[in-house]
Amino acid sequence: MSDNRRQAILDAALRAFSEKGVAAATVDDLRRLSGASVGSIYHHFGDKEGVAAALYLECLRDYQRDYLAIVRGRPEAERGVRAIVRHHLRWVAANPELARFLLAGAPPGVAERLEEANRELFTATAEWVDAEVAAGRMKRIPGGLFYAVLIGPAHEFSRRWLAGGTHTPMRTAERVLSRAAWDSLRAA
Repeated sequence: MSDNRRQAILDAALRAFSEKGVAAATVDDLRRLSGASVGSIYHHFGDKEGVAAALYLECLRDYQRDYLAIVRGRPEAERGVRAIVRHHLRWVAANPELARFLLAGAPPGVAERLEEANRELFTATAEWVDAEVAAGRMKRIPGGLFYAVLIGPAHEFSRRWLAGGTHTPMRTAERVLSRAAWDSLRAA
């Protein structure tokens, strides 16, 4: 029952944070939407900021799961780059509320846990990229820029798509943006 209660609180938090924003949503909103007691919310998360941090990290882990599967599968460079961009766009399309929450930025108090969650992703990505660079299939991009080149355009398109600022079909974006990422990262 405890896991179900925890999930009900997180689901309620996503609704409340989506409607009002993290700052304006209250613990009472979470209580009302989840059916949990205030004590249960505090027991599981400590406070509203703890709920926001837990929700953010769960969203991030959900996003990262398939990304990690791609890079751990050690695809050749072009196939991997295109698959990562497609994954990003498909995850956003399938999870618009979660994506909006993630794209709004990490809530306060999550930095250390965020670093830990990202470490696995960045390590696995670096290992895959290093192998593809060594094989001559991908160019070396400084570490701090690789992810921006890989996902930056898809990330920006996602923001606009979620805000209703573009009517370009997601499948078109997948095709165009995965090609753009590959054109930017392939070895000359």
